[in-house]
Amino acid sequence: MIRIESEQIQVDIDELGAQISSIKLKSKDLEFLWQKDPQYWTSSAPVPFPIIGRLNENKTLFDGKEYSMRSNGIIRYEQIPLVSREKNQVEFLFTNTSKTQSNYPYECRVKLNFQVEDNKLSVTATIFNDDEKNLYYNYAGHPGFRIPLFEGENANDYYFEFDSNEHAFIYSMASTGQLLPNKEQFFENERRFFLRKELFKNEAIAFVKPTSTSIFLKNIRNCHEVKVSFDGFDNLALWTPYNKDKELCLICIEPWIGHSDFKDYSGEFKNRDGVSFVEPGQQKVYTYTIEIK
Repeated sequence: MIRIESEQIQVDIDELGAQISSIKLKSKDLEFLWQKDPQYWTSSAPVPFPIIGRLNENKTLFDGKEYSMRSNGIIRYEQIPLVSREKNQVEFLFTNTSKTQSNYPYECRVKLNFQVEDNKLSVTATIFNDDEKNLYYNYAGHPGFRIPLFEGENANDYYFEFDSNEHAFIYSMASTGQLLPNKEQFFENERRFFLRKELFKNEAIAFVKPTSTSIFLKNIRNCHEVKVSFDGFDNLALWTPYNKDKELCLICIEPWIGHSDFKDYSGEFKNRDGVSFVEPGQQKVYTYTIEIK
């Protein structure tokens, strides 16, 4: 486990998947990040690349040949080498190997930089195409946050607030939890809504190209909050594992480049709706931030 810190916050990152494992407000010794309780969800903040969520039947085609990938791709299952470390920042570098190329047949690297300043953590992914052909991919952030933060609170005390009013559309969801290509309106000229478990009965709420560039997780019991900024990302998803017999106890805020697979899509990976690409020898950079208080 690798730790970085500022005067206000302390962040731990696991080398397995370069996954954030803790975000603490030091003055209160208050943990904001979900702590991998296997009764609910065994991750805390995986790095989805080169897919988000699951492929149909965990399979896809690259140049006519079938490949398989587990949920959220390949980075989350690999030990990611540490290449740079300072008190307030750390950098990991994933390199596609012969092993991982059996799932994703490209020469590529993904540099993951984590930096803290005051009460903010910045997460920057740089995707390098080292191949001689276009590199097709999706990428996302996937941090999960504890709710409620304190005893005596309830998940129903928490609400989301965009930074501006939204004419918000979301992708429709199949009963299998997969996206459908049609869209439905979530709200009109509003910016906030309360968390309710039933909203996640069919998995994620996937907002289509919101005009806001940040979203807040707040509550009516105290002044603590989380702000996730996602300028430069295409879509934004909110997710929690749904169980009708258990209370809602975590929520993930996911900036998406593209989106997860549409239900029943079985064509070429490069032809998927929302897929991005990097040309040979080039790179693309994405940054999202998490602020706590």
